Amino acid sequence: MEQLNSAKPNWDDHSLSENPSELNQKPTLRLTRFALLKIARIDDFLDGFYEGSIDQAKSFGADMLVFCDRPWMGESLQLPLSDQLEIAVLSFSSFDEWFSRLGKDTRNEIRKGSKRGVEIRAISEPSGSEAQQIVDLFREAPFREGRYFASYDSWNAQRVMAKFRTDDRFVTTAAFYEGKIVGVAKFKFRGKVAVVNNLLSSLAVRRKIKNVANSLLAEQIKMLSDRGVRHLTYGKIGVLSGLDHFKRSNGFKPVTVNYNYILLTRKARLSSRFGFYQPKDIMFSTKLRFVVPLLGSLQAHLPLTMIQKFHLYA
Repeated sequence: MEQLNSAKPNWDDHSLSENPSELNQKPTLRLTRFALLKIARIDDFLDGFYEGSIDQAKSFGADMLVFCDRPWMGESLQLPLSDQLEIAVLSFSSFDEWFSRLGKDTRNEIRKGSKRGVEIRAISEPSGSEAQQIVDLFREAPFREGRYFASYDSWNAQRVMAKFRTDDRFVTTAAFYEGKIVGVAKFKFRGKVAVVNNLLSSLAVRRKIKNVANSLLAEQIKMLSDRGVRHLTYGKIGVLSGLDHFKRSNGFKPVTVNYNYILLTRKARLSSRFGFYQPKDIMFSTKLRFVVPLLGSLQAHLPLTMIQKFHLYA
């Protein structure tokens, strides 16, 4: 552990880059606080690690730098202090190549949407009315797939108008049915990699039109492919069975990534000796993974205000 902080990690020419990124820009560092630690985190999956990230994190006053490797980009690195997680990754050379690899049923599901009147449109900047309809989607139900939907109470129209857009970093699409938004997708991309930020369809419209999410995903892949994206990541896999089925049926594969920790201060080194060094989302995916199904069982019996106030979800 001391070696991790006093010396540079070892890597070969194919695992890490001395350049900030393939766009020749500094990777995005996010500074968050968890308990007593300030954590600098490289944008998951969108940016690779490079040596300058350590100095950048120090300049932010961070106690620790967290980043994951990207095996699909030929980057592979596991430091002495690390965690392994399995995420969903879709790699494609073009929209047509991706579509041709899908099963017959999934291809038919995507085609049926447009035949039944669903229209997918890119959203450059949502209007006030569109923003409110997107908020209504988030607030349609506090529970999805048997668990509290963490985005249920975190969006308002002003925030949607600021965050849901299409530009040089984001692709946002909405599904319209009978003139109303019944689904929305927002993906963030950088270079050849994109991540799914939001992919949501109306629960009510599913009684009339199925597979809105499939249509949204297809349009996103088409637009991202045109922008040079070749890899799409969609969070962890092995958490929600319904969502896992959706990912696999659309070509996503499980890929193991290493989340690495570089301890920058004495405070971080001391915390790590007691096993306390992980950001909350990684903690609930590793050491506290057993808590997740317990929380899901408990949530249905608790007042929503209590779940929201104490963040009783993972």
